[in-house]
Amino acid sequence: MIGLDDIRKLATALPEVVEGVHYRQPSFLVGGVDFVRHERGETHAVIAVGRQEAAIAVAEDPDVYEEVWRTEHGRVFVGLRVDLARAPADRFAELVEHAWRATAPKDLVDTYDGGAV
Repeated sequence: MIGLDDIRKLATALPEVVEGVHYRQPSFLVGGVDFVRHERGETHAVIAVGRQEAAIAVAEDPDVYEEVWRTEHGRVFVGLRVDLARAPADRFAELVEHAWRATAPKDLVDTYDGGAV
């Protein structure tokens, strides 16, 4: 099972990531925005990937991945819920990096990729 220490190691290996709290659960942020967080008693995580990446993951294994939508003020896509006991570690790591890239400032991603700022 992927645990909080695994999530922390993956997230904090990426540039400018800080740990925070989201609804009393550990959360990892870049640029002040969370891109991966624990939830549901530490058995699941929510990763802020784009809708296309989420749809791909759900199609791969709907028993492991689930799209997350917020509905308080209309239907807003939040990200991808991942069952930490069932997700392959390598796929989880890939999704965390996708979320970081989607959330981080563009110049930070360019620097990380070795490109010009």
